[in-house]
Amino acid sequence: MNKSFSLFLNQLKKLNLPKGKYAIFGSGPLGIRNIRDAHDLDLIVGEELFNKYKGMPCWEFKSFERDGRYVEMIENSGIEFYKNWGPGNWDTRKLINEAEFIDNLPFVRLEEVKKWKKISGREKDLKDVKLIEKYLQKSEKQK
Repeated sequence: MNKSFSLFLNQLKKLNLPKGKYAIFGSGPLGIRNIRDAHDLDLIVGEELFNKYKGMPCWEFKSFERDGRYVEMIENSGIEFYKNWGPGNWDTRKLINEAEFIDNLPFVRLEEVKKWKKISGREKDLKDVKLIEKYLQKSEKQK
């Protein structure tokens, strides 16, 4: 795990967010498993948690359209909270509830990250799909 990602995880732990209210998505599930480096921390969060941090100093609110969907996020020093996720139609509550805990932090399951990256279709995401598939195959062989 790269040093900056490790620092993000330590910052996140200091926030002491309530379990069952968020999960790490984006490149985080890859970074924690050393599949590839992650350089920020994307979290999907429930509306209550989002609204709590939206009004806090040092958290910058952003809204934009991505693939035909309105996205709201707040950011502080490379940690980003998303109320919704795209592209695709994601049940963030389900992703949070089914998160896999690693080092006492919830991460969206790799299978779901792979689905999202396929839908996204960006070059970097398609490279990640291959890395995830390779990792999952290796994990299966070790069982």
